[in-house]
Amino acid sequence: METTPSNDPCDDPLELPTIPEFIQSLGAWSYVLYAAGISNTLLQGFLFLYLLRQFIRTLESKRLVSSIWVTSIFFVISLFNMISLVLPQANDFLWLAYKIFVGIAMGHFVDLTLGWYGGESAMLQHVGENTPLSFRKAPCCCCLLLPRQSLLTKNKIRIMRGSVYQIPYTESLCLILLISLQMSGYVEEGGLSLASPNTYITALVSITFVFGLWGLFMFFNITHKLDLLKNYNYKKKSNLMRITIVIINFQTLIIDICNRQGWISCIPETLSASGVTCLIKVVCVLIESFILGTVSFLVYKDEGTYI
Repeated sequence: METTPSNDPCDDPLELPTIPEFIQSLGAWSYVLYAAGISNTLLQGFLFLYLLRQFIRTLESKRLVSSIWVTSIFFVISLFNMISLVLPQANDFLWLAYKIFVGIAMGHFVDLTLGWYGGESAMLQHVGENTPLSFRKAPCCCCLLLPRQSLLTKNKIRIMRGSVYQIPYTESLCLILLISLQMSGYVEEGGLSLASPNTYITALVSITFVFGLWGLFMFFNITHKLDLLKNYNYKKKSNLMRITIVIINFQTLIIDICNRQGWISCIPETLSASGVTCLIKVVCVLIESFILGTVSFLVYKDEGTYI
């Protein structure tokens, strides 16, 4: 007697839902979620266009491009989040693409920071050549290779810059490599066993991102500690960037780990565990992009006029 194959999504925890399955699983709430996603994307797009107009009118060209990159984060994430709602099966690719985008924006924030100082030499003058600084700061506070106390030099500034600049290049190469291996059948999606190349590629991406995060946070820590760049509203801008990176990126990592450990349950006959994971991330990012995007607009709306 032949058995009918099961169509229960719970049988395949890595299966991502199609659009009809996603809508069917949420019922009327799916339309509420789609409406909220579209509304937030339109709002963030409007706020970004307003800031773009403000920047073009008030900022010099050397700061214009970097300011556009940094403030576009929330519009881009709301747009990617909306695409993830419309195309749930593209969720993993969209998050990897967003990480690359954030890496580029982090590099532009470093450029803005040095631009506000007036360059590397000017930063050294503001900080003071004889001011001792600790380079063992989060997220590399336990790294013994970093000096506990040392003086700031141009070479150290360049190392901090380089650690941030490498993020989009490293993650792009890893993404291309991962997709190539998946298409060739050498890597199964979601596989993180010791025999899987996916494990080592994921580890490399995490290590390089943490290294870049250290470089960015060093600029934050030095500037905050010495209370510099007050005229540029730096504390609010850097804290907003820090919160955005930490909340959205590490939140996604934690949710994915919970899914891989089996701590997120499927909805029988409706959504797999990965589908529920995708739904959790979408809802969290929707709320966070609305709040952080609105705060970003309030912080940057007078850019170029208060100096």
